[in-house]
Amino acid sequence: MKKTDVANNEKGKGISTILFDLFRSLKLTIFLLILLAIISIIGTLITQGATAEEYVQRYGLTLYEVLDFFNLFDMYHSWWFSAILLVLVINLIACSIHRLPGVLSQLSRKPGATGLEDSMIKVLPYVEKVIVSGPAKGEEEIRRCLQKRFGVPERFETPSAITLYSEKGKFSRLGVPLSHLSIIIILVGAMVGSIYGFKGFVNILEGETIDKIYQRGKDREIARPLGFSVLCDDFKLIFYDLPGKKERHVKEYVSVLTILENGGEVLKETVRVNHPLHYKGLAFYQSSYGALHDLTLGVQWKGQKEKTLLRVSEGETTPIPNSPFAIRVLKYAHEVENFGEGVQVVLFKPNQQPRVFWLLKNFPEIDQKRADEFVLTLEEVLEKEYTGLQVAKDPGVWIVWAGCGLMILGLIISFFFSHQRVWVRITRSPSGGAIVVAGSTSKNRIGFEKTFADLAGEVRSASRK
Repeated sequence: MKKTDVANNEKGKGISTILFDLFRSLKLTIFLLILLAIISIIGTLITQGATAEEYVQRYGLTLYEVLDFFNLFDMYHSWWFSAILLVLVINLIACSIHRLPGVLSQLSRKPGATGLEDSMIKVLPYVEKVIVSGPAKGEEEIRRCLQKRFGVPERFETPSAITLYSEKGKFSRLGVPLSHLSIIIILVGAMVGSIYGFKGFVNILEGETIDKIYQRGKDREIARPLGFSVLCDDFKLIFYDLPGKKERHVKEYVSVLTILENGGEVLKETVRVNHPLHYKGLAFYQSSYGALHDLTLGVQWKGQKEKTLLRVSEGETTPIPNSPFAIRVLKYAHEVENFGEGVQVVLFKPNQQPRVFWLLKNFPEIDQKRADEFVLTLEEVLEKEYTGLQVAKDPGVWIVWAGCGLMILGLIISFFFSHQRVWVRITRSPSGGAIVVAGSTSKNRIGFEKTFADLAGEVRSASRK
């Protein structure tokens, strides 16, 4: 074909035809799948949903701004990721529309009003002739053989021959369209979850009730009301029993949660790792655990016998009474290098660098080495355990599960069933002739060969009765 003819054909195509040809392209499908694979690798390498401070510390300010511009820190909820999924859905729909007429034509195709013609015998892959002397016999026996192996046969009669036609597994032609449809449903479910779903977290102290969770934003944590309350009735740590070892290793951690709504208890359930609590479309997963410490510090000024008690919480900055100073508890430790309980603090004084040091409960005199105008001691520690929960909402999860179920059905139909068709033509001739057995299969040729050989043997036996 000349270039001018090609150009004229392209001009003759409408914009809708050009777009349809583009979206049904197999090259586009391969490109999109490779692109999604690359994006998934990037999403694995770059932590998703962390704070801006963590990203700046890890990548530096310049690289952080570049990655943030392309939404690579929350890529699965970005507009461009949803756009890629949408294009893949359109691509699969276009491919299915293009293939569907051929599949429907195969499903509705009949063997022909005149039965098995010589022209068909030349193109069918499996053909065997049984030579008989005298009039062919055994039509009823052949019919029973076909019915047993393939289903009730149809009968076509002409002046010169009788043709029996039978088939099975016609529905196997739907395996590929069902698989395509399942992928479309899965992608739609993923988009629904990406657009309307969310993930958050919350830490609940034992005995505490919360009514909101927190989502990580780029610069801050965003509170999201639940519309109901969650009470942590109990939190338990279960350790492995390892005789002779001082170190304790956590075996399991569980939370007993109660859903409260309108002033009453609605649901109570024990939450374990991989065994979440579900309520109103939200799933509460056991994610982490820890402890908060409320501490009492003693402040004794030089020249004074009385000690001032100061209550502080881990991670908070508290002013020291009657002074311009402040103190923050950085962390508490049950054991500080075999010296017992201790707490790391940072002392803030005007016009001075913050000073970090340890206070040991069993050695109250250790702070005297600072040679400061006051001495700090660790008096009392109150430990409160908390459970860390991840809270997720994914309205598309059931759509995805439905798509997965349909995909399994489509794969079973595609791999374990085939469309098998057979013809048996019995020649009407007093002097004898041939019984022609012909067949075809959409797949599993090796298995069909054995079935076809057995059928041909049964036909041969029936013709001699």
